[in-house]
Formats: sequence, structure tokens, C-alpha cells
Amino acid sequence: MGHFEIIIGILNIQTVLLGTSIGLLTYYIYGKLRYKSPPGPWSIPLIGDYKIYSNRQMHREVAALSEKYGPVVQISMGPIKAIILNNLEVVIEAMVKKKADFAGRPTFKSGNLFTEGGKDIALAPYNATWKFQKKVAGKALRYYMQGTHLETMISDVCDCVFDRMSKEKEPFVVTDYVDKLVIHMLFNMCFGRKCDLDSKDVNKLLQIDQDIIEKFGSGFIEDIVPGMTYVYKTKRWKDLERLIEEVTTFLRKELKEHKETFNSSNIRDFTDSLILAREEAENEEREENVAMLSDTYLVQILSDIFFAGLDTTRMTLDWFLSYMVAYPEYQQKCQEEIDDVIGKEESPSASDRPNLCFTEACIMEAMRMGAVAAFGVPHATICDTTVGGYDIPKGTMVLINHWALHNDPTFWKNVDKFDPYRYLTKEGKMDMKPENWLPFSAGRRVCLGEPVARTELLLIASSFLKNFRFKVPPGVTHSIKHRAPAAGTELPELYKVVVEKRNN
Repeated sequence: MGHFEIIIGILNIQTVLLGTSIGLLTYYIYGKLRYKSPPGPWSIPLIGDYKIYSNRQMHREVAALSEKYGPVVQISMGPIKAIILNNLEVVIEAMVKKKADFAGRPTFKSGNLFTEGGKDIALAPYNATWKFQKKVAGKALRYYMQGTHLETMISDVCDCVFDRMSKEKEPFVVTDYVDKLVIHMLFNMCFGRKCDLDSKDVNKLLQIDQDIIEKFGSGFIEDIVPGMTYVYKTKRWKDLERLIEEVTTFLRKELKEHKETFNSSNIRDFTDSLILAREEAENEEREENVAMLSDTYLVQILSDIFFAGLDTTRMTLDWFLSYMVAYPEYQQKCQEEIDDVIGKEESPSASDRPNLCFTEACIMEAMRMGAVAAFGVPHATICDTTVGGYDIPKGTMVLINHWALHNDPTFWKNVDKFDPYRYLTKEGKMDMKPENWLPFSAGRRVCLGEPVARTELLLIASSFLKNFRFKVPPGVTHSIKHRAPAAGTELPELYKVVVEKRNN
């Protein structure tokens, strides 16, 4: 009898296991029939599409995949599913028509490390805190940029950098001066620091920024292996922790010094503007707002403005000058326009922008052709939603392939040609912004600093061309070649120039 009971027990266990298996299989098949997932290449379980996501030119590879699978492509980054949008129609559907659905941010271990747990603006989750932070940062930027402050600051930094650059007698890499100019401009804007090309603080931060991009540009295994940092930290991860701690320590020190010398009637820089915002919240006795403006939050907002502005601005200017060297006829046309609009003695100002149409068109074309941030910042869905006829579950990472938009041959005529006239009317004025031109993204997470960025890019670019004529060394032909210092980032190959001081 005992043996019979044992056999019956085994049969019962087998029945339960069989029933469970059939139930899970039925649920899986039902899910497949119910949900229409975006197509994509086959991936290795847990490892994912390694050859794709480890490729620093992944944006080009995914754009090619979209020709086979359509504009909505799904790939696996380790165990993480990522949806990549590759044409304007699906980008507008997701980011504009369903903007709240796609307004979240995915959570990454490295992102949390950079932002002290998502306390910045760029990588923060879509919630009431983020909305308040964005409002405060936008107001602080507008307050600080009132009057002629921006153009005066840029003019002072340009004078400092151009004085050193004009002394170059041999061919040199102009990128070095672009980087110095942009980081000193941001030091002035954020911290009120005047230009000092030999400053240890400035040069150290620039080196840290370049190290983070070039040494860690291929990503981290810690982001795709859950819990890995609790078991084992790679050397790369430890190096990243050290560099981020150095940056955060510097920003905390700047904030502390600004608080000690703060005067609400004399706003010196962007840091002061943030302190003023907190003071106003305190005066209104709104404790929940004050809590969202703690020192940690202010440091992370400063980090966003400083480092996002540093990378995108200097990289865009690298592309702009590279194209000006490659197309001397366009360089000359810009200089003629600058001379006519600005004159011989004055520095460029924001009021000149409506009349610097050809120069701005050249900047826009450089932004189209140069993939500074091919995927922008990743989005995440905050609810179950759809795009392009496919079902996208809540919490899915979604990327915009800006490179694919900017290189779509169905939208751009002669897509591989540098052509600033794309953005101009027949009369030479700025035309409506092309729908497919989206370097600052779109929707709820559109770049906060776009208005300031576009103005400062024009002021700096026109200052370069107002003061110098850029040429390649005698006997050298400048052909634009791309290099990829980080995943989703392309820059022109380093090249040397000679400059002639223009007689202004």
C-alpha cells in the first residue's frame, strides 16, 4: 500500500508540473498573439545582440537594420530590450502625439552613479520633482541670460582664447582651442570664473570629461548584469567612481563658496540663480519645493548644465570648423555676411542673429551631418502604449536614432552633401526648420538649453570666422573623416590648420 501511495504521489507531482507547463506555454502563446512586438534580429539569450550594442557606430548599423525590419526596430542589450525609432513618422507619434507615454527614463547603474540616484534633470524619472526642477532650471537660465550678459561673456572668453591662438606659427589642431574656449565659457557662465587658459581646475575637468567619453564610451557591463557591483567591481567601474567623485566634490565646493558669498541683488552666474530660486521657495514657505532644491539637487542641475553644454557645444563647433576648412567658399560667404552684419569693430550679439542666416545655416548643416549624440538620451515608457502599430510595454527603453533622421535619403536631397542652402529661402533668409532636423530631440524631454545653445553656437562660430581665416597647411588636402570616441558619437578626425588673422 505504501508503494502505491508513493506512485500516486509521483503521478500527482507530474500532473501538476505538466499542468503548470501547459499553462505557462498557453500564457506565452496568448501573449504573443495578443501583443505585437517590434521586429528585430535574433539575439543570444541574456547576452543579447552583442555585436550591435558593442559597436560604437551602432546608430549606422541600426539604420541599416530598419531597411529590413521597418522604422521600429527591437534589439536586446544583454537582458534589456530596447526599441529604436528610425524615421520621423514614428518619432513624432511617440514623442509628440504620445509624449507623456514616452517621457520616462530607463534606470541604469552608471546613470544612478552619475546623478546621485536620478537627482538631475536629464536622467531623472518623469514625475512632479522633475517638472519642478526643469521649471527652476529654465527660470534660472532666463534670469541669468537677461540683457547682454551672454554675449559679453562669450566676447571676453573669445578674446582670451584668440589671443593665444593667434600666436601659433606652425600648423596646429584647432580642436584644442575649441575645447578650451567652450569650457571657459561654461566656467564663466556657471561659476563666474574669468578665462585663465592655465587654470588647473579648468584643465582637470576638461581631462576628466574627455576620459569619461573616450575610456568609457563603450558602456559598462555593470549596466546589463544586475547586482554585479555588489559582488565584483571591474577596474573600469572603479575608475569611473573615482572620476565622478572628483567632479561631484568640485561642484559641491563651488556651491558652498557661492552660498557663503551670495547676494540676491547681485546675481553673478548660474549657480547664484539656482540659490536665488531656493531662497524664493523658502520665502514662500513651501517646504516640498525647498526639499526639491537641496544641495544635492542643485549640484546635479549644475552638472547637467555644465557637462551637457560642454560636450554638445564643443563637438558641434568641431564639426562646424571642419566643414568650413573643407568648404572655403562657404567659409568666405559666412565671413562676408559677418562683416556686413556685425561690422569691423563690434563683437557678435544676439540681436545680430536674424541677419546671420547663412552662418546659422552652416551650423545647422554641421549638426545634421555630424552625429554628436546619435541616440540622444534614452527614453522609457511610463505605461503600456504603442508606436508604429507595435505594442510597447511599460518600462521599455526607447531610443531616437537622430543619425537615421538626419541621413534619411527620402527626406534630404543629396543626403551626403554639405548644403547650407537647405535651410534658407530663395531670398537667403532662414526658412522653417525642417521637420527631420531634431538634434535637440522633441516632446516632453526636449533639451532644456536649446534656446541658449543655438544662440551661443552662433555667437562663438561667428567670432571664430570674424577673427580668423582657417586653411589647411600648404600641400595638404582636408577630407572629412569620421571617428567614434564613444558609442553613438562621431567626431571629425583630428586635423591641423593654419590661421590667418583677419584685418577687422
